[in-house]
Amino acid sequence: MSTPAEQLRVAVATKNQSQIDLHFGHADEFSIYLIDQGQPVFCEKRLVEHYCQGGHGDEDKREVILRALADCRALFAARIGDGPKSRLADAGIEPVDDYPYGAIEESIRSWLDGGARAG
Repeated sequence: MSTPAEQLRVAVATKNQSQIDLHFGHADEFSIYLIDQGQPVFCEKRLVEHYCQGGHGDEDKREVILRALADCRALFAARIGDGPKSRLADAGIEPVDDYPYGAIEESIRSWLDGGARAG
C-alpha cells in the first residue's frame, strides 16, 4: 500500500455518500477519497461554507474551498459552473462534472481508466 503522501486524492460533492449528486456551489462538505492501487477509498469529510449565494458566487468562500481541497487532484460534482471550473483548474484541481448522479467509486474508477490528467 502507498503512503498517504503518495496517494492521489479526489474530492466529491455528495449529499447521500453514494452518488455524485451535488452542485459545486451548493456543497457545504466534500467527501475525500484516496486512490490506492487504482481503488477509491473514502478517507474523510471536509466541511466548507457553500459558495453559491442566491444566483452568484462568493469569491472569498470559493478561495477557502480551494485551500481546503488543495491536496486533491480532482473535484467531482454533479455540476460546476464555468467560473469555478476555471479557478479550480488554475489551482491544479481538475473539475469533473462528467458523472452527474453516478455512483462515486465507479465514477472515479471510470475517470482513472479514461486517463485522468497527470498531476
